[in-house]
Amino acid sequence: MLDYLLAEIENLIGKIVFVLAGYNKQMEAFFAHNPGIPSHIPIQMNFQIQMNFQDYDDKELQNIFCHYVDSKYNGNMQIEGGMSGLFVRIVARRMGQNRGRDGFGNAREVQNKISRITERQAKRLRKERRAGLKPNDNVWTKEDLIGQEPTKMLENNLAWKKLQRLIGLASVKQAVQSLLDGLQFNYQRELEEKPLVQYSLNRCFIGSPGTGKTSVAKLYGRVLADIGLLSNGEGKFQIKNWLRRY
Repeated sequence: MLDYLLAEIENLIGKIVFVLAGYNKQMEAFFAHNPGIPSHIPIQMNFQIQMNFQDYDDKELQNIFCHYVDSKYNGNMQIEGGMSGLFVRIVARRMGQNRGRDGFGNAREVQNKISRITERQAKRLRKERRAGLKPNDNVWTKEDLIGQEPTKMLENNLAWKKLQRLIGLASVKQAVQSLLDGLQFNYQRELEEKPLVQYSLNRCFIGSPGTGKTSVAKLYGRVLADIGLLSNGEGKFQIKNWLRRY
């Protein structure tokens, strides 16, 4: 297919414009596949113009977020703190934390974030209506935007409660608690708009047979997924599959 394309590029010079678009790494591999590509799309003849699209910075992500919200809700969505407020800035910085990693979607990241916010809002609205309240559907609160504090999120978390009920394992429980304390610390730093302290979520569970390694690993993955540190609970299944091999 590539050989056919190169031949057509040469045969149709001046008649058809060829536009090649793709991700950086994939396009590099594409051009490396055939050394004849530069001669068929020569830079020196100005037949090739390469346009590099940079990832959006945090401010740009914030502007895209605000524009998308206004368009989606016709300007009727009220946001706690306002469109330029602290909570929207935190949302933008969280999206930007994945910048440079494989799979970072830029504008698509904004759409995914808005979907997550609307999910949190829907849960809050259901809870408030069950309590007899009459909430406004066109309001996003602080917790809708950035989630609850990690300590509050675990108050009714089944995986966390199950971990606490396990017999013994005091050092393991303390290690998990220390991690969660760090997450709470970072949550507060976000509210103060200070740089986050980086924590590794990787853990190695070592012990004799029957001491609860697999059970604790599964619960650990579930807790991380429930508080939003892993998307779609991926970590739980990766841990489970890794443990099956040993």
